[in-house]
Amino acid sequence: MKTYFIAILMMVFPCLVHSQDQAPVRLKQINIVKTNYQNFKDGEIVNKTVVFKEGKIQTITTSDVIQHFFYNPKGLLDMTVKDKVGSDWKEVVNYTYDADNNITKLVKKYQEGNDYITKTVTFTYEGARIKVITKKSTNHQNVVDDIEYIVENGIIVRRTSRDRNKAIIGKIEYSYTNDNVVRHRGLVGDKISKTFTFDDKKSVDALIVQNLFGDNYKIIVPMISYHEDEFAFESISYNNETNFSPSSTVLVGVSKKYKYNKLNFPISCSQLEENGIVKTEKTFIYE
Repeated sequence: MKTYFIAILMMVFPCLVHSQDQAPVRLKQINIVKTNYQNFKDGEIVNKTVVFKEGKIQTITTSDVIQHFFYNPKGLLDMTVKDKVGSDWKEVVNYTYDADNNITKLVKKYQEGNDYITKTVTFTYEGARIKVITKKSTNHQNVVDDIEYIVENGIIVRRTSRDRNKAIIGKIEYSYTNDNVVRHRGLVGDKISKTFTFDDKKSVDALIVQNLFGDNYKIIVPMISYHEDEFAFESISYNNETNFSPSSTVLVGVSKKYKYNKLNFPISCSQLEENGIVKTEKTFIYE
């Protein structure tokens, strides 16, 4: 009887495994329409299209700029190249990782006015501390940012900035709830607090950055968010951001409303800056 039961179990088990083996959710395209009503009666419209292949960004295109994304043999983001139509303007960013897929260097080459600049950001790991030094080729003091991050339980909880005399000039504390970044609180220097709320559905932003930066995305993205506008700190959150509320009028609050598919991922997002000037509509298309 025991042998018969084992035989039946061996026949059924592969079917159970197969039924639980779902295809990964992958983005195919994001269409974005941003309307700014500040200077034009009918609004200045910017269209942006993000194209994916196997879940990884391939291009981001606006009316006059196209950005190409390239990946290393491990599937991690290796380089982006941004070109402007009808111009020789170019921006190139290279990413370097160690054997454990931690980011170790970001090099950004771009034009600022008549200057051609190389910005180099190096990341050094010392236990729970990550030291980040930024240098610019046009700065005679060379070091322009001296930052230290503190990591606890696999997430960044604090950011400290120092001047060239090593004195602390800025400190930010990050709070999390249910794997979502719910607050940035300035403790030293800029003391503005940024508060975020989230829905209970699966984050489309986390899906994107995880496919670009691998298992270490929760550490990498917050650090490079200060250098690359395409990657927001909050994109590591498990759920979708619905509201951003700053403690100062220097920053503008944002609210977002989503519609979802059967897998609980967004198919659209309507975003409104609370001053009513800027409205952004996003449509998400999956494979």
